[in-house]
Amino acid sequence: MIKQYNFDNSIGYKVYRTSRAFQKAFDLELRDKVGITISQWRVINVLVSFNGITQKEIADKLEVEAPSLIPIIDKLQNFELVERRSDPKDRRINRIYLTKKAESLYESMHECGLSIIKSATKGIDQDQLNIVTKYLDTIINNLINNYNLDNFNQEQITTSTNVYKKSSKISN
Repeated sequence: MIKQYNFDNSIGYKVYRTSRAFQKAFDLELRDKVGITISQWRVINVLVSFNGITQKEIADKLEVEAPSLIPIIDKLQNFELVERRSDPKDRRINRIYLTKKAESLYESMHECGLSIIKSATKGIDQDQLNIVTKYLDTIINNLINNYNLDNFNQEQITTSTNVYKKSSKISN
């Protein structure tokens, strides 16, 4: 007989559910306030730190297959948030760049993230949040070290703190 395990109370499942709840809430907030999806935001966020990289490089940073980005980048291009430019050394390669329109919306995107964090952490004081963050970092480092997750510590994609002009929602 197979022994049952209560996954609902495991730390891994709790972290997974928390991550999914953050993602769904952020997606709803982005759609409502800015008019983009979380998948589109992820591409924009990579480009904030690494503007002008290739689709393959974006895919590597997001840990997804490059072909899955084509419709996302197409949509962002239709919204005039990114543009494709031929690589000067190899015309077969396109480099992806943010437009001024994307830059003008970035502060609104950042505010959506802050709103989600504020909502998620309501009723939790800063000392408690610091402890949670410390233990989550420990869990991440334990997994990296115990499973040799070399590529997990790839360049961090950071949210830019540059001040961008506020803009209105994208029309679909």
